[in-house]
Amino acid sequence: MNRETFKIYILTLIRRIIADDFPGMAAEMAYMFVIGIFPLMLLLMSVFAWLGKKTLLFPVLNFLSSVAPSEAINLLKKVLSEVMIFEHGGLIAIIGFSIVLGLSSNIFAVIMKGLNRAYGLQETRSFIHTRILSIIMLFINAFLLFVCTNLIVFGKVILEFVLTYVALPPEVIHWFLVTRWPVSFIALYLMTFINYYFLPCITKHNKYRRKSILAGTLFFSVFWLLGSWLFSMYLDNLNTYNRVYGTIGAFAILMVWLYYTSIVLLIGGEMNSQVYKQLLVKRSSSH
Repeated sequence: MNRETFKIYILTLIRRIIADDFPGMAAEMAYMFVIGIFPLMLLLMSVFAWLGKKTLLFPVLNFLSSVAPSEAINLLKKVLSEVMIFEHGGLIAIIGFSIVLGLSSNIFAVIMKGLNRAYGLQETRSFIHTRILSIIMLFINAFLLFVCTNLIVFGKVILEFVLTYVALPPEVIHWFLVTRWPVSFIALYLMTFINYYFLPCITKHNKYRRKSILAGTLFFSVFWLLGSWLFSMYLDNLNTYNRVYGTIGAFAILMVWLYYTSIVLLIGGEMNSQVYKQLLVKRSSSH
């Protein structure tokens, strides 16, 4: 891509962001994320509780606090510690689980809507299709997040356990400790790639779809991590939200962080859309 082509690409991207009202769409997504993120954490907690390891959720939250604003994660922890929906078991737990599953799957339903807007598509899949897809994507993302968390949080613990039984060379130990972070980034990249691939309502040209989402996936992975880290640094050093919002400062921080996540996700989707359309144009001109 030469300089002039890149300039046209950036200008087109900016025009599409404005025309599709991404700031407004991101606000809607952030609102739905807030509605869904607490049920999502409750869902994970219930699954871990049934596995006999309810406390496994807190390493997940601790990992998120390394890239997300700590005030937002502390708010999640506080709400989770106060919710008793799964404490009684039986029918109440089953009903609660069903409600939580439906609410948390709304996160992926609203991502579908946002990505379809980025691609300029109308949703043609049935409600049952999109709802089942949302639930499947919910569990896929939860699994990848759990794997990523274990690599970072428990990687050193696992290594120390192995060393008590097996003598490993220092080079292997160093390699393991260093590579767990790139592997976690790859897990985030894979998670984003899967969402960009399956959630938009694209039913044709799968080969071009796979190629087109590479750039947007990389954009989201890098800028979400970078932006979240910078936001956390800002809060740690200035912390003006509590002065302005008082006791609801943590909730405001959570909303801003989720809004940033939403708009970066939409911009990545728009980047994918532009590349996808260019690939289709090249395909048509070659025939």
